[in-house]
Amino acid sequence: LLLVFLSPEAAQLGAKLWDLPAFVSYVAGIFIVFMLVIAPQFFVAYINCRFVHYDFYPDHLSFIENIILRDPIRVHYRSVAALRTHKTMLQKRLGLGDIVIESRPARHLDLAGVDHVIEDVRASEKQKMKIEKIIAAWQAAQDMAVQASSGASTAAGKGDTDKR
Repeated sequence: LLLVFLSPEAAQLGAKLWDLPAFVSYVAGIFIVFMLVIAPQFFVAYINCRFVHYDFYPDHLSFIENIILRDPIRVHYRSVAALRTHKTMLQKRLGLGDIVIESRPARHLDLAGVDHVIEDVRASEKQKMKIEKIIAAWQAAQDMAVQASSGASTAAGKGDTDKR
């Protein structure tokens, strides 16, 4: 919309100041607005795509959301409620996508979740599946640890009742 609103004024300005034909002035105005407003957004998106990374730890996922806000975000595996991908038309053409991680407090699943977005991930569906596998493996390890601790307490309880 910015191009539509500024184009007639830009065409008149170029025609008055430099004696350019209206069409040339119109195209030059659109080009200038594109270079000043839209091109920097594509540049920042490209930089974000190149430098955003995520790391997996034994109990949490850590990632940096974008190049400007360099604070790492930690999401514990136990608080992940859902994973999904989101792709705009431009991202589809470029083979990119956003991974949206919905997290909720572990003991308060009825509360509204917080969406963490990892933007412009290459092969986002494949990366989402990798994250899901890691979370499933973590949950399986937690279940095994709970079973082992309950089995050990049961065995210890049986040992107390055995009177030889």
